Amino acid sequence: MKMNRMINPARILRHFSHARLIQREDGKHELAGGNDVDYTEAKEWVSLFAHEIVLNLPINRRRRPNFALGPDR
Repeated sequence: MKMNRMINPARILRHFSHARLIQREDGKHELAGGNDVDYTEAKEWVSLFAHEIVLNLPINRRRRPNFALGPDR
């Protein structure tokens, strides 16, 4: 028997442009995809409507020092 769909235990709660707020099977929440603007919109929505959700900034989105202006600025 051929399976056409993959079973995904996560549930999509809301879309923020290109990002998706997902509730995983273990009850934790995750923001998948998107950019910094989508992350900000998601944080604002969570603060207003879903206080129990905790969103951490993913490692690949953490701010790094900007050395484009030079180290003395």
